[in-house]
Amino acid sequence: MNGSSARYLAVLLGLCGAVLALVLGLNLALGERALGSAEAVRLASAWQEASKGVTYSPPTTHTRPFKAHRLVDRLPGINGIVLGSSTMMGLPESVFPAPLRVYNFSLTANATATIAGEAAYLERHHGGRIQWMLVGLDWAIGTIYQPGKAADVDLTPAATLAEFSASAVPLHRKLADALSLPRIVNLGKALRAVLASGAPLRTFRHTFFDIAGEAYRCADGQLARDFDVVNRGLCAGFRYDGSWTFGGERRLTAARAQVLARAAAAPSSKFSRFLCATRGEPNLDYLEQLGEVAGRMAARGGRMLFLLPPNVPGMEREMQKVAESAACLARTRAVLGAWAERRGVTVIDAGESERYGCTAGEFLDEHHAYPECHAKVFTRFFHDSGAGQVRAGLYRPAAP
Repeated sequence: MNGSSARYLAVLLGLCGAVLALVLGLNLALGERALGSAEAVRLASAWQEASKGVTYSPPTTHTRPFKAHRLVDRLPGINGIVLGSSTMMGLPESVFPAPLRVYNFSLTANATATIAGEAAYLERHHGGRIQWMLVGLDWAIGTIYQPGKAADVDLTPAATLAEFSASAVPLHRKLADALSLPRIVNLGKALRAVLASGAPLRTFRHTFFDIAGEAYRCADGQLARDFDVVNRGLCAGFRYDGSWTFGGERRLTAARAQVLARAAAAPSSKFSRFLCATRGEPNLDYLEQLGEVAGRMAARGGRMLFLLPPNVPGMEREMQKVAESAACLARTRAVLGAWAERRGVTVIDAGESERYGCTAGEFLDEHHAYPECHAKVFTRFFHDSGAGQVRAGLYRPAAP
């Protein structure tokens, strides 16, 4: 190799190295932002308390520290709380009648074992203030069937922030992720957005180095600020009442809903597998702890309600056509109904959401309902409750 060829190769390798280093550095910066931090939690919570706007602290799969901080600020103004997984996150405070003032504490992928622990913690530490609880019991994601005992939960902000250090990602995994194709594609999109912003230097700084973007207005006029790089500018986050906005998400069409309902009923679907993993037998340890918490609340003059969250219209009807799924679903309802009667509580069965008038366009997918569907469920429930038509056990209105 002559001198000029060697210099050319050196320059080429240098340029490739520089580009690789730039890609790695920028993706590591984005990655750190997407993983979240204790500082982001504190700042996002403080911003929401001051502004009453829409925000959350990343990542969406780990928002317990953010919600724990928010709960501390909200406690003086509430008397009720919603506990559940993401299937309950569409529930806004507005669906509940006065004098209920409710904060939605539901979390992505929140298991029934953890929800039972949350209920016990809140009753033990804040039972004098929180007089009403709504607890989600998810069969569609299988958490009421999982083995084990109810979790011991500490919802103090300090305890939840400690989860960040406990779940730290090793450096080699960060480096591998930063150089993966999806991350490089997303980086290209981010850089194009920076160039198209009209203020590239400021946007570049906000995107890659600032802990949050600038505040902006949602389509409904509500103020929002993003402490994440994933849903930037989409008004995706938690409202002041703790419910999720579904910002930028699509709604199902009737045709698409029908396809999903039929697919969910297939024996190989995740919904069928979850439902029949224990042949429809819920974990009684979870139910008994929740029943004990409900009993202590009732002794104080409070109330605990339970909800089988809405599923897309037609999904449960399709599952009833499959013998095994029909038997598992019947067993689940029978166990929950008998337990609820014995404990003197009510389980609202909203799984067959069309009984309440919900439509396909009020769903994101098979089991995440928008606020309009939840409003229909609780309008019907509270109407029937006021008319004396609701008793302890499984509440399920007649089909329309």
